[in-house]
Amino acid sequence: MLFYPILVVHLLAVIAKISVFFTIPKLRDVQSVQAFFRRYQRVDRMANYTMWMTGVLLILVTSWRLLLQMWLLVSMLLYILVFLLIRGILFRRLRIIADSKKLFARDELKLLRTESYCVLVAAVALLGGIGYLMIHKPWV
Repeated sequence: MLFYPILVVHLLAVIAKISVFFTIPKLRDVQSVQAFFRRYQRVDRMANYTMWMTGVLLILVTSWRLLLQMWLLVSMLLYILVFLLIRGILFRRLRIIADSKKLFARDELKLLRTESYCVLVAAVALLGGIGYLMIHKPWV
């Protein structure tokens, strides 16, 4: 029964990716953003590889026929959307601040915190939608 160990590794990778939400409020200046951005890029890359590999393994362990169910396909699209929001909005803003010549960049950090909060709300809503789809399995 390999399903549960693979699922645990997959969920740990998801937690590593969304840890950005808990770190952004602690960033106070450009130097802390630069240090965090360098460290988080490596974590993000490893989490991406881990999530793709464990996702494929989960399909192989269960059944490829699972991919024919509409609720799972919609859930996977929502799942990808969550991580595209993180990468597209938060990573872009972190890169702008990290490349900044400013010492403190207070306005940019305030905007980063606001964007982080908005992406967090959207991510929670999308993950809640995924939970709903997994529990109720519409379109079966």
